[in-house]
Amino acid sequence: MALTGFNPDVVNSSINSVKAAYENLIQALGNDMQTRFVNGMADKWACNQAQTFFNNSFKPAIDNLITSSNAIFESVVASMNSAGQAWAAQTDSSYSPQSFSAISKTIDTSVIRENIGGVRGIDLSSATTVANQLTSIADSAKSALTSAQQAVQNCGFIGGNQASNLINSLGVIKTKIDNATQEISNQSRTAINNTVESYSDTEGKVSQAFSSEG
Repeated sequence: MALTGFNPDVVNSSINSVKAAYENLIQALGNDMQTRFVNGMADKWACNQAQTFFNNSFKPAIDNLITSSNAIFESVVASMNSAGQAWAAQTDSSYSPQSFSAISKTIDTSVIRENIGGVRGIDLSSATTVANQLTSIADSAKSALTSAQQAVQNCGFIGGNQASNLINSLGVIKTKIDNATQEISNQSRTAINNTVESYSDTEGKVSQAFSSEG
């Protein structure tokens, strides 16, 4: 016989998995994007094109993804808690809602400068290596969202569309991240090419100037 109902222990386990996936997502979008990409580029690319890309394209896009992710995960956990309480009331059982704390993160692009020690340009080889980090960071973000979708697929609510609705809402942000990171990759390549055309490849001089400033 097909049952309709809920299992509070499975709901709690599912929410814990969702929260763990969320932390991994913010690690990718907030921490890794900052340390591996922005900070990684700070001593390899310095000019107006670099500042324009990071300040006008990269930062708004990633900050928006983090804000959207916070809202969706907060909504998912709230929905699971609400459904758990509703099922508990209907079945004369108990369910204790779990808390969710959004992680406030914004990208700091102040490390990207117009010049370093008077040098404007790009260390093309090193900058390209850093830019390639975008793919693996985006993959980590999407992997975290896949984990969250898997967690809610077995969320303890049996019957109806409860799980599929949660999966779909997570799919929305997954698509946003996919589209945004692809656009950012394209924009970074364009800005890098423009820098090479304007200043040529400085062959490490930007990095050397950065080191000598200390």
